[in-house]
Amino acid sequence: MSGKRIFMPARTVADWGGLHEYIEGASRSLVAAGNEVTVACASGLVADRVRATGATVIEVDWADWKPVGDLLRTSDRYDIVFAHASGARDLALYVNEAWGADLYVMCHGAFHDYVYTWSDKVTAFLAASPSLVDFLVRIGKVDPWRVEMVANGVPDHVLEMPLKTLEEKLSDGVGRIVMASRIAQDKSAQFPVAREVLLACQQAIPNVKWQLDVLGDGPLRPRMEREMGRFAASHGLDVNFAGWVPPEEVPIRMNSAVIGLVAGMGGIRTLAAGALCVGVGARDNVGLQVGQNLRAGLWSNFGDHGCPQFTATPIADDIRTYLRTGPYEEAQQIGRLAVKRARAASVVDGALLSALQAG
Repeated sequence: MSGKRIFMPARTVADWGGLHEYIEGASRSLVAAGNEVTVACASGLVADRVRATGATVIEVDWADWKPVGDLLRTSDRYDIVFAHASGARDLALYVNEAWGADLYVMCHGAFHDYVYTWSDKVTAFLAASPSLVDFLVRIGKVDPWRVEMVANGVPDHVLEMPLKTLEEKLSDGVGRIVMASRIAQDKSAQFPVAREVLLACQQAIPNVKWQLDVLGDGPLRPRMEREMGRFAASHGLDVNFAGWVPPEEVPIRMNSAVIGLVAGMGGIRTLAAGALCVGVGARDNVGLQVGQNLRAGLWSNFGDHGCPQFTATPIADDIRTYLRTGPYEEAQQIGRLAVKRARAASVVDGALLSALQAG
């Protein structure tokens, strides 16, 4: 099968995050399959990393994308348009009025975006979790046969990182809890849970120093630094706001962490790297990722996309149960296997190419 010309507009609102990683990974997969890929995105890190995959980049000011759209409408037709997030969806619909290409829209979050007013112009929808498949059909009124799940994936090499035992992770006298997220309103529910997790860990294993490492940045960072700093000082804990770190470093940090407190793409990387995972996203808290909580986490993208009619088991109780040699390592193995079998990049890449009929 010959490669196709694919236009991929992707609107991002932060320096980095799960959406950025998805765009980078999708670009790499589509290019490797022999397609010619052009990504319309903001300038900065995401544009640089997409170029490194072999894709062409058109830099867009998403506050005023119309000039780019007007130029594209008169350019050579693409075979596939593959849009990500609402602003990019607007651009995709606009240029595709002229092209008449197959139009795919990827749903990354539980925001209806008035999809029922424009879904008739879309060939098919891709959704990042089973929860979003349900959301698009039930809330967006999209025909079920036009919705396909293409989950967030994790690079295969992360799944090969040696797993560290609980004893090894605590050998230097420090127990690390790592958050990796934008520090913004939609992620703010993670911080109360972080306080709960820190106190539960301190109770379960009091003879080590517990430390929270926050990887990420955003508009709420100054406030959260103040609040978490006061909390840590009053309970004999440490907290470190590291800002954005290179994406490749996050799994390395998680590999040494006792617990990762994350949602979305971060949840997949945490389980793959071998830390216990607490899933708290924009919509729900799905708890420590074991048992039914793990099932709910994988279904809802670790709480980012919502998990109706589900109540997680108490985090403090689960931490007391699993922060012990034996149960900890068993949870590590189960979490990694759950990711390896369904969310490894090699598996997800195949699902993407199949869904787009592009390789």
